[in-house]
Amino acid sequence: MSDSLTTNTTQARPAAAGSRFTAAPAGLRWTAIIAGLIGFLCFVATPLLPVTQTQSSYDWPQHDSVQSINAPLISVAPEDLKATIPISAVDELREGQSMVYGTVPPESKKASNRGLFVRANDEGLSVVSLDEVLLTLNAQEVAKLPKDARIEISATGDGTSVSVGEHEKTTEEDLRPQVTGVYTEIDDKADVQALLDDGLNVHVDINSRFTSSPTLLKTIAMWLGIAMVAVSLFCLWRIDRLDGRRFGFMPETWKKVRPLDGVVAAILGFWYILGANTSDDGFIFSMSRVFDHATYMANYYRWYGVPEAPFGSPYYDLVAVLSQISTASVFVRLPGLISGLIIWFILSREMLPRFGQLVDGRRVAHWTAALMFLAFWLPYNNGTRPEPIVALGVMFTWASFERAIATRRLLPAAVGTIAATITLAAGPTGLFAVGVFLVSLPHLFRAMAERVPSMGGGALGWLSLIAPFLSAGTAIMVAAFGDQTLSTVLESTRVRSEVGPSLPWYAEYARYSTLFQESVDGSLTRRFAVFTMLFCLVLIVAAFIKDRRVVGAAVGPTQRLLIIVALSMFFLMFTPTKWTHHFGIYAGVAGVIAALGAVVLSQFALRSPRARTFAIAAVVFLLAISFAGWNAWWYVSSFGIPWWDRTVQLKAIEANKVLLAIALIIFAIGVVQSLRHSYRKSQAEEAGALAEFEKNAAAKVSRSAGIMSAPIALACAIVVALSCASFAKATVSQADSYSVGKGNLASLRGNTCALADQTMVETNTNDSFLTPVEGDLGDSLVDQEETHKGFEPNFIPESIEPENQNSASVGAIADGSSDSSSDSAETATSGADAESGGASESADSQKSKDKEEKKDKKSKETTNTSEGGVRGTQGVNGSTMHLPFNLDYTKVPVLGSYSEDQDSTSEVTTKWYNLPEAKDNTPVLAVSAAGNIYHHDVNGVEQEGMELSLEYGTIDDSGKVTNTGEEELSAVGATPKWRNLRLPLDKLPKDANVVRLVARDDSTDEDDWLAFTPPRVPELDTINNQFSKDTPALLDWAVALQFPCQRTFDHFAGVTEIPEYRILPDSSAQTSLTDFQSFSGGGAMSTAEAVNYSYEIPSYLNNDWARDWGAIEKYELRTDSQGNAPVPAEIDYEDITRSGLWKDSEMKIRPEGEE
Repeated sequence: MSDSLTTNTTQARPAAAGSRFTAAPAGLRWTAIIAGLIGFLCFVATPLLPVTQTQSSYDWPQHDSVQSINAPLISVAPEDLKATIPISAVDELREGQSMVYGTVPPESKKASNRGLFVRANDEGLSVVSLDEVLLTLNAQEVAKLPKDARIEISATGDGTSVSVGEHEKTTEEDLRPQVTGVYTEIDDKADVQALLDDGLNVHVDINSRFTSSPTLLKTIAMWLGIAMVAVSLFCLWRIDRLDGRRFGFMPETWKKVRPLDGVVAAILGFWYILGANTSDDGFIFSMSRVFDHATYMANYYRWYGVPEAPFGSPYYDLVAVLSQISTASVFVRLPGLISGLIIWFILSREMLPRFGQLVDGRRVAHWTAALMFLAFWLPYNNGTRPEPIVALGVMFTWASFERAIATRRLLPAAVGTIAATITLAAGPTGLFAVGVFLVSLPHLFRAMAERVPSMGGGALGWLSLIAPFLSAGTAIMVAAFGDQTLSTVLESTRVRSEVGPSLPWYAEYARYSTLFQESVDGSLTRRFAVFTMLFCLVLIVAAFIKDRRVVGAAVGPTQRLLIIVALSMFFLMFTPTKWTHHFGIYAGVAGVIAALGAVVLSQFALRSPRARTFAIAAVVFLLAISFAGWNAWWYVSSFGIPWWDRTVQLKAIEANKVLLAIALIIFAIGVVQSLRHSYRKSQAEEAGALAEFEKNAAAKVSRSAGIMSAPIALACAIVVALSCASFAKATVSQADSYSVGKGNLASLRGNTCALADQTMVETNTNDSFLTPVEGDLGDSLVDQEETHKGFEPNFIPESIEPENQNSASVGAIADGSSDSSSDSAETATSGADAESGGASESADSQKSKDKEEKKDKKSKETTNTSEGGVRGTQGVNGSTMHLPFNLDYTKVPVLGSYSEDQDSTSEVTTKWYNLPEAKDNTPVLAVSAAGNIYHHDVNGVEQEGMELSLEYGTIDDSGKVTNTGEEELSAVGATPKWRNLRLPLDKLPKDANVVRLVARDDSTDEDDWLAFTPPRVPELDTINNQFSKDTPALLDWAVALQFPCQRTFDHFAGVTEIPEYRILPDSSAQTSLTDFQSFSGGGAMSTAEAVNYSYEIPSYLNNDWARDWGAIEKYELRTDSQGNAPVPAEIDYEDITRSGLWKDSEMKIRPEGEE
């Protein structure tokens, strides 16, 4: 029974002598050998065969101009850099400037730490790269140089050298800098031809090693190998038929549709449209979208743009093809939905029958398997991540090998081998399928041994059976190395490993401990799925320990199931990351485990009433520990979800505590039953009626046989129903705003822009401030007739970091560390804060003392002013503090209460402002504010802080104002950084026509403070109307799937396009995710924020005004001292044939923390 085919196909006969097989024709044997070996050799050679690489480079000056150019490199550092700068170029510098050459804009963050600079002034000349002084000459030494002297710079992976005249320095250290272009302060009026004649030239070889395509030789080898695999499979089919038996490919019951099939398909379909997406959807989506332009599947957000190979293909390639057809989420996620349906088909038609009639013949076993499958699928597998594909690959591989074992066939095993390799290629977790292959290998060799005599015996007989498997098992090389080489894949693997995140194998406990965190990774649904599977595994193992089998189930498949799962958990230890989303690979297998677990649980429960009670208590306890997690879902999937940031509860009574109490009560009842049973049994023994007592007890238990198979299915049903109900509720409650379900339903109707349709941005921020009833806007923040003290224009911290957040993980939001040589941080602010004409003083013109003073200021190099900073120029009310959101400091006043010496309450009341009539495009009143502000959050929970309230009233024709009430402003965003408090105008009475602000800071703690600007009523429009679909953007990986109509910036041959704006997730996600794509990880922000400064555009979620949906930052190119922006560089391309082992140098990596 253990290995026989339990479907209605012909029963597999026991192994017999080789005589029962017809002798194979010699042609068949030799065809199998030759085809298998040729295919194997072709595939093994694929990584070594040559490719055509597109080598990119650029030279400067370009077009007879010394204007600065932009050419941001996705690899951050170049392959090599060579620069020749004549001393005569120093004489052509603009007055007061000293930068002759730089590889990054001098005012960019940590410029001298990341770039290379050549500077010259009256004090001398210096060459600095990565904060290391390569060469320095004083004024006297410069004066002694010949007039035709040249500064020669060479930076390669083998070392760096600098020379000028007799002065030279060489180091073997790799000091290749970040390169985003060529930046200079050489005057535009300089004689360019004379400089060129003197030798002025910068040449950069770009790291474009991954931009390659197969040569004709490699293409022929791959296609020949694929053809040989087809021939090999045909040979195995012929070999299988030598025993005279015939088996169908599909199980005979596959056409029969059952009600349960409809339930599973309906829930999968419901969840596909209305349900949650997964964490990395945007990451994979963006990689796929730029694949067509980049020509390879690059790690878009991290790891210096290296390819995903050897993992990802062919699944990621399929997503790339789909994204070229449509970027709608409901379309690009189709492979996942199809995988789910096929998994259920395999699970119900092929796998459950393998475990015998006791499992397959029981309806409750099928329901348990279905609900357990859904309990895994819903929280883990509804996105673009590869887990659904791996889960399908595992089930297909397992089903293929089980069929091969049951029928003694080789073709299903070969198909399973191909499936295992494709599954492995989808991601590291695909090792699960390799575990299936390894467990099935002994059975495969036994099947081969039976056929060896019919294949001529001896080594050739074995070779004719093994060769087809060699080609089948290596065919995946085409997907993994189709456009890459062994050398490039090894280099990309090295980069990913060194950059991380990467945890050692023995840190596997982190994956399981994360399930206990109060976060999405440890959510209720994720906990339940894994804990229930482990619970069922424990039951099955206990049954094996007791009876060496699950009574009534096939022994062989059950043993293999346990070994396969054990191997999968072992292999998971070697995945470099330990995220809980990897558990999605168990979706199909968990269904089988749950079905077997339900059988074991029912058998245990049927032993006695107390056993039944303990079984119920165990399942209820399982629910209790699961419900201790939040009903949390990823990013926008949480919009409108009940209990998205807390445990399931009603009036502060938590469901997990109620369930725990019920479990303890049931357990206590079981203890009482146990004591009672023992007492009655002893009485029966004394009365000599033990046999009758046991007969009656067995009769009572047998009546519970059916229901006791259902507790696991019932628990799964509760969790699945809660998940579906949560998202149905969210879709209804967010009908006027946005939810994942609403976006997907709109996509089905043809509107595919998702969240972009509901993301509203201010279009006239600086022109939308309310007009004071008396006086000017500049002096409107203080009403002299009201009490005012403690609020001043400069009582604002110089650096504002979100509280309870690690600034190192916030990236551009709050990382104000500064070690750049440049102190022209003023240009790294909003356009309104820049000096007229965009000009700013260069660092080169500042004195050393000023430099050191400015280096002590934390926020000087930030690319966004929402975290504060000092501007250095007085604003309209005397403030010198940076204003957020591109507010015009010459027009907009600001007050704050921050003071280290505060010893009493600070308070201020503004003047009254005229309130305009509400229009369709002006639905909210906004106030830009910072600090710790009292408010009620999106859930209505009170948050302590300083008071900033909005009072409203009416003004009559005589100008008399009557105060009629006040409203609380919604504070959305990270505390205490600058954010936009808002109030929907429809909350104000219709007769209210004036408003004012009242601020009160009653804390002397210097961390408790408040700052604000006047109120405004801005005009709002969708992001689609503000940025065209052709405008390149940096879509953070958390948001990319929700903004399919926005174009993520492209890259080709090592050079990235420059984005013009950035879309970020909500503030908590910014804190945890921004650093992942920053400079320290070779991420997308390393280039985007080097060439750009940014400011946040105030934005809102339509009709859900109190929701923190995310943020939009506008990028503007950094300029030189004259306000001139660099022009795009002209890149040269050359096609070069490279062997599979070619490698110029290792890529330059800046490890985490090396700044």
